[in-house]
Amino acid sequence: MNRYFRSFLLFALGAVLTLPSMAQERLDTLKLWDLAHYSQATLNDLAADTERWEPMSKNGTLQRYANKIDTDGLPTVANGNPVRELEGLIVGAGITPGSFLLRHNMGETQNGMQMQRVVPITIPGMKKGDELHINIKSSSKDLAGIATITNMEGACGSETYTTTSFKDYVFTITADGEVSFTIGGAVVIKTIAVVRRHADTRQQVETPVITQEGNSIIITSATPGAVCYYTLSANGAFEDNSCRYDAPFTISHSCVVRAIATKEGMKDSEEARLNAVIELDNPNAGRPFVLDPEKLDRAFIATETPSGMLLNWRWLITDPDNLVFTLYRDGAPISAQLKNRATTFLDKSGKTQNRYTLEVRQGETLLETLEARILRNGYWEIALNRPASGTTQSGEYGYVPGDCMVGDVDGDGVYELIMKWDPDNQKDNSHSGYTGNVLIDCYRLSGEQLWRIDLGCNIRAGAHYTQLMVYDLDQDGKAELACKTAPGTIDGQNNYVLLDGDDPTADYRGTANGKGGVVIKGPEYLTVFSGLTGAALATTHYNPPRDTISNWGDNYGNRSERYLAAVAYLDGAHPSLVMCRGYYTSAFLWAVDFDGTSLQTRWLHASTKANQGAYGEGAHSISVGDVDADGCDEIIYGACAIDNDGSLMYRTGLGHGDAMHVGDLDPDRPGLEVMMVHEDAAAKYGVEMHDAWTGEIISGYYAGTDVGRGLCADVDPEARGCEYWSTADNGVYNVWGEQISTKRPTVNFRTYWDGDVQEEFCETGSIAKWQGRTQNTVTLVDFTAKYGAGTNLIKYTPCLQADIFGDWREEVIYYDEATKSRLWIFSTPYSCDFGVPTLMHDHHYRMATVWQTSAYNQPPHLSYYLPDYVEAIKAGSATAIDTIDRSNTICRVRYYDLMGRMLTAPSVGPTIVETEFIDGTRVREKVYNY
Repeated sequence: MNRYFRSFLLFALGAVLTLPSMAQERLDTLKLWDLAHYSQATLNDLAADTERWEPMSKNGTLQRYANKIDTDGLPTVANGNPVRELEGLIVGAGITPGSFLLRHNMGETQNGMQMQRVVPITIPGMKKGDELHINIKSSSKDLAGIATITNMEGACGSETYTTTSFKDYVFTITADGEVSFTIGGAVVIKTIAVVRRHADTRQQVETPVITQEGNSIIITSATPGAVCYYTLSANGAFEDNSCRYDAPFTISHSCVVRAIATKEGMKDSEEARLNAVIELDNPNAGRPFVLDPEKLDRAFIATETPSGMLLNWRWLITDPDNLVFTLYRDGAPISAQLKNRATTFLDKSGKTQNRYTLEVRQGETLLETLEARILRNGYWEIALNRPASGTTQSGEYGYVPGDCMVGDVDGDGVYELIMKWDPDNQKDNSHSGYTGNVLIDCYRLSGEQLWRIDLGCNIRAGAHYTQLMVYDLDQDGKAELACKTAPGTIDGQNNYVLLDGDDPTADYRGTANGKGGVVIKGPEYLTVFSGLTGAALATTHYNPPRDTISNWGDNYGNRSERYLAAVAYLDGAHPSLVMCRGYYTSAFLWAVDFDGTSLQTRWLHASTKANQGAYGEGAHSISVGDVDADGCDEIIYGACAIDNDGSLMYRTGLGHGDAMHVGDLDPDRPGLEVMMVHEDAAAKYGVEMHDAWTGEIISGYYAGTDVGRGLCADVDPEARGCEYWSTADNGVYNVWGEQISTKRPTVNFRTYWDGDVQEEFCETGSIAKWQGRTQNTVTLVDFTAKYGAGTNLIKYTPCLQADIFGDWREEVIYYDEATKSRLWIFSTPYSCDFGVPTLMHDHHYRMATVWQTSAYNQPPHLSYYLPDYVEAIKAGSATAIDTIDRSNTICRVRYYDLMGRMLTAPSVGPTIVETEFIDGTRVREKVYNY
């Protein structure tokens, strides 16, 4: 290994030292205490010394040794011998039995010396000017760091408190002699090292030159025999994500290329950087992203409003432009030809007892005749079969309607409703308590219950455990349901879901770290159920398994039992399940394909090392989007993105957050953007917007606190693009990060509710509208106060928000708080003078309705900017606004199908025609060929 990386040898054992890559100084490691690894001789001594040391095991595996007598402030011994790994360290007196642990078999992220009492650690024989590097972490969620130091200088005290990830503290020794330091309780020390710096007077390797030729990156160094290393990560330590350069390589998106050159016997070069730019070429820009659109009916509804009966229906993305819609009330026509492709008509004289029909014609040909579903009182009601109450070790519980999903389970073009019943004693991962079983029902809109699935006692109830995925996974025209299962799960045909002869009656609930009712052992499954019958169609072992719980960052399942899920078209043609585990520390994304009979792994992304991959970057939600315009979906996993092949695209390094939004938030930038808030108070940006393709920060600001929620939506007609705001302050910001208001609205959900192109706010059972930058918002409807609607137990969101029926505006689903036995699907009472294709035919939006209820619900967004699209519709085009001078000379014409794939010639049906002019501008139009 070259000298550049040898200088970090100490930290290959667990600690991290960040230095300038120019290597103007040389480091010598004088002493090293590797407290995370113990020799066999030491382990033999610990095992033999039953008077001083007690072995501690878990699930039959020896993990650590604990002291049986108080520490005495003398060298640590076992079986009469010094503990070799601690020689030269004097652990202070007074650590009571069971509180001094040598953790040796708990995994790389958990091993180390743990001190659960505050005593000093002393090191004699130190020299002035040397450095002491201490690598520690907290073994709990409590604050714990370097408390005091003696004969050293450096940051300590309240500002140095660490997290549950290992962190390196560096102190300079101020005088020859003895040094000491104390740390808070419940701390694991991984390594301690004494390091001496020397001026490096050797000749320096020439700085490499990075050049870009198209998509190819070439790195050269003028120093003969030098070896180059590079990374595509603009953030973080160079060595965390670096690769050896052997030949030119290609990049798929704009990024920062960093490189150094090394040679034995010479100083490392200075770091070279290149902002490599690749233009995003997106044939779907400015219009719905159409990929495998569902076969849907017109979803014709008549909604009772104070102004009359509001009639609306779907515009399907495959509709030709020359369709004519005619409305009838009790057999008599009541509508004229609607403008701007509007699919809404207000019948001011209408009543709920009227019968409404819709005729759809193309020329003289009658294509279909439909009868409206009547929404009395403004909503559609579905009666529920509420489960009986029950009792666990933690007491009695009842059932509350929880998250809902929609899917066409029988292939007739009408969505059915799949709903999760939550026991009202559901628990967050960090809380103690036994919960009732999670139940899943399927209902037709008529109220007919098709089936019920009982997930059993080994699936704990709470927002982070069960993520329902409802979608047509095998592309047979009928939706399936997929979720995590376990022994004890009973499918919709009353059959146990089992693998490998597991016991269906086994109860794996238990107590860990004083928290009862947790499930951190036992088999784990992934099951796909029939959406029509509820029968289990395929089951496989969940990937990855829990393995050693403590490897995830705690010992009671708070981090290992954090799940997310989505559906994504990873190959641009077929849907895949993406089942995810972990985001505070290790993060796994498992792509799985279902062919109708079996489940097959497409890929598994595993990030298990700090500062690399998706490790620590995940959020309490997930998003899916084609961020690089290749026709395939990528996974936006919080502060990082995973490409459709399972590889890392980028990580911002800003860490975990509780809310994020992905869509065409800035219409004047190519591609999609991400708005996210972050939990780490030290994050450079607590609130930010970044490019979904490259991770480049577009705007944002330092918050200095845990930012719990944030929202991004186009609410201000005076500001182009979306606005964003959060709980960090009262400001509202435009896409450039400029504050435009100090009257922050609610921070939960956005929705399309009234009849204009701006978005509204959906929060705790009500919908409100932005009234201007200096005014308060106004409530349009309060479902809780007016109807007695109940909201999600902990998230205060609708059971689902989506374009379920009617025109393009969104419906919201709530339950009847009084009885908890009815669902209400509310639809807009507002008329609209233009139409938009059903939002469910925008692939980005449709995928968002699938992952919407995963963990902390987040609202769906479109792949395009609605105001531009509507202006184009009103101008007579269904593509983006055409401001191009058509007198330009045409230099090229390209054709694409509705999935964005290039064609050699226009196909029969809808085709996207892209015209490129000699000045480089382009126009895209949808045309129909017959």
